[in-house]
Amino acid sequence: MSLMRKGLSDSKYYLIASIGNKALAFLIIPLLAKTIGVEEFATYDLFLVISNFLNILIILGIDSGIAILLAESKEDDRLLSFFYVSTLLISSSILLIAFIFLSMIFSYTDELFLLNKHIWIYIIFYTLFNMINYHTFNFLRWRERAKEASFVSLFSYISGMLVGLYFLYLDNQIESYLQGLVLGLFLGTLLSLYIAKEYIFSFKIIDNAGERLKELFKLSIPFVPSYLGNSLMQMADRVVILLLFGKYELGLYAVIVKLAMIPQVIIGTVSSGFLPVMLRNYKTLKGIQLIRNFFHIYLIFIPISSLIAYFISDWAVILFAGKQYLNASYLLPIALSSVLFVQSSQAGGFGYMIRRKTYLVIYITFATVIINYIFSLFLGEVIGLEGVIIGTLIAGIFKTYLHFHYSEKLYSFKYSFKIFTIVSVLIFLLVIFTRKGML
Repeated sequence: MSLMRKGLSDSKYYLIASIGNKALAFLIIPLLAKTIGVEEFATYDLFLVISNFLNILIILGIDSGIAILLAESKEDDRLLSFFYVSTLLISSSILLIAFIFLSMIFSYTDELFLLNKHIWIYIIFYTLFNMINYHTFNFLRWRERAKEASFVSLFSYISGMLVGLYFLYLDNQIESYLQGLVLGLFLGTLLSLYIAKEYIFSFKIIDNAGERLKELFKLSIPFVPSYLGNSLMQMADRVVILLLFGKYELGLYAVIVKLAMIPQVIIGTVSSGFLPVMLRNYKTLKGIQLIRNFFHIYLIFIPISSLIAYFISDWAVILFAGKQYLNASYLLPIALSSVLFVQSSQAGGFGYMIRRKTYLVIYITFATVIINYIFSLFLGEVIGLEGVIIGTLIAGIFKTYLHFHYSEKLYSFKYSFKIFTIVSVLIFLLVIFTRKGML
């Protein structure tokens, strides 16, 4: 019972930090969208996507690998100190290599992905500070210091946004906001390092350091392809839009997609509470029914929410971002559908975990990325910005089918693919009617 109370208590702190971070992330978007121009919002979107991608590359799945090792060495403080400092040094070294590589590129050009070198410098520092906070958060979390870990996460996010907004108030430019964001995150980093100071000051190289680091990488690296695949899904549309159009169209797209993600974030928060219950009871009749019904309800929600989005899209875009994005409001129902299909794995598909075949998810993810690039590029060339989102929708439907089809082969919950087919057809009909103005 004490462990149960501890788990509930820790979950409370993580939930507060998670909800706080997500709520602030959505609150800042309308403020930015209504203050800066469309192309500057595209810069902000690229800043976040590229930073996320770099974060995956420099962390190398160490956050997951270290969790396993920490669980096996609860009482060895010397080993804990070694792991914490080593992970910071490893990630920082990889980021330094990336910085040197970027410096070589900017000796031949003034822009990369339509971002100047100043923005890239902000990206590097933002990634550095975010990495330190992220490692510290995970380290404290696995050492059962939930309250401190959650406080570090929330404080870093709040300080970054507040300083960023102050700088934006002084000068309505996206670079000003990014400067403040990086400075605020730096303040959070100082707090992170202060809280973890006991592990920093007690750092010593242990006798079998090489073997322990080799073990850490062996545990960590397998997580990277999955993380990279999900990040590449986010980058696919951006790359295609920059190739076919420009930053103005990317700015329109970025606002619409962020607005379209609101239902997915809500569902993700709800599903995070159901997933442990479903996994613990997947062999029982009630558990099987819950798992099956959860996926079916998720599918049915897609056309319903997309239809609602069609009728409120103009109002939602004006409220969320302002009139300068109104000419892209017709994209909202399609974007919402594509987001929900792409993120459908949050609704189930436990066969991979039950049969310990999670590596198959990596293949499905990368296949989806390829499909996304192909269809988005082709349809974007043929019918414009709308075609890029339709391409992502096709890739999302493809991913949903493969994910649940092979999950059923591994461990069946008797999902209804008839419902999946009906929902997919309804969504494509909505896309066709929307384009022809028949609704």
